[in-house]
Amino acid sequence: MKKNLLNHSSANYIIARIDRLENESKALWGEMNPTEMLAHCNSCNKQIFEESRSQSSTNIKQYFLRILALYLAPNFSKRRISEERHDTKGKIDPLEFETQKELFKVLINKFPQNKETLTVTHPAFGNISTNEWGIAAYKHMDHHLRQFGV
Repeated sequence: MKKNLLNHSSANYIIARIDRLENESKALWGEMNPTEMLAHCNSCNKQIFEESRSQSSTNIKQYFLRILALYLAPNFSKRRISEERHDTKGKIDPLEFETQKELFKVLINKFPQNKETLTVTHPAFGNISTNEWGIAAYKHMDHHLRQFGV
């Protein structure tokens, strides 16, 4: 069974890992510092809960990318470019680390408590189910925690 943030055990595991992240942690890849990474994850997770599906339909490329990324590949690629609205590089003060870390935990805890259908369209995978959002969010958080070795 795929790890999924909609499950309490997966959400708790992510939170236990984020508790090991420090403001001075160094990235193993990429250019974000820990505060920027947390702000990026928080921006993405807020979007999952706050936006609704676009009118566009899922194309065949998005469908196959979804199958590959969510079900076949063990991890997300290290060199993906974020949507502009989630790009936090140089846009947040590192002194916001603790605030962003606490918000991260609040948002992660929203996943297993969620009873609503998640309907936002994923930028790469198209229109995905609530369960697939749980898988995608888990893999995204795992990606960034591995980025910082936690």
